[in-house]
Amino acid sequence: MLILTRKPGESVYIGDDIKVTLMEIKGNQVRVGVEAPSSVRIYREEIYLQILEENKSAAALSADAPADLGDVAKQWKDQKTKALGNLQVTKKKSKKQDD
Repeated sequence: MLILTRKPGESVYIGDDIKVTLMEIKGNQVRVGVEAPSSVRIYREEIYLQILEENKSAAALSADAPADLGDVAKQWKDQKTKALGNLQVTKKKSKKQDD
């Protein structure tokens, strides 16, 4: 980790297009200004960690989905097969009655 000392109003550049400026110091708080292209996402650490956790949870749900979807497809197929079997039995009964 690079550690720098800055006074209010002084800046640090990250690459060519990100500028971090120390705006003010009040007690144990520091105000920092960040200038960056709109394509660069800037988050406070606690927000970023929350996003990572939500993404991890969403990925876990997505990983479970194919198994669940497979189960749903199998149940649907079994129901259709059973329904077709019942239909064939009904047709056979009705054919015997016609004879």
